[in-house]
Amino acid sequence: MTKPDHTLWHSPVITAWLAILAVFCQSAFAEQKEVFDGFEVHYNAFSSTFLEPDVAKRYGIARSKAVGVVNITVLKTAEGSKPVPVAAQIEGLLNNSVQQQRRLPFRRITEGRAIYYIAEFQFVQSELLTFAITVYPEGGTQPLKLRFSQNFYSD
Repeated sequence: MTKPDHTLWHSPVITAWLAILAVFCQSAFAEQKEVFDGFEVHYNAFSSTFLEPDVAKRYGIARSKAVGVVNITVLKTAEGSKPVPVAAQIEGLLNNSVQQQRRLPFRRITEGRAIYYIAEFQFVQSELLTFAITVYPEGGTQPLKLRFSQNFYSD
């Protein structure tokens, strides 16, 4: 009996793709989305401790009980076709419950055709944070704005 060929699973491309899925798996981190005319903006935020150490290191993300990550993905939509990732300029502000405001330093991660924008931020135990995100998608005619709040807890 011959053994199955598993070399495909050891390919660097497959490994990178699986790492991206592990990092940004939508169901694992309660992904949400906003639908705009011609675009979808997918977003999620989570504690950086959810990341595997090697994945955090690969993308230069600090793994800490006091550090969170917000992830934004922008997709161009058209009737009759699949949504396609699109480049964008992302700006974000973060407010805590006493209205202290911080700017979110987004950076782009590209893996194949996938484009992610991530920003790290600090939080304290059981802190309610409000995110105000403005997206300027490539090919868009106006900014796309979204706002969401989320509680963050240390592990």
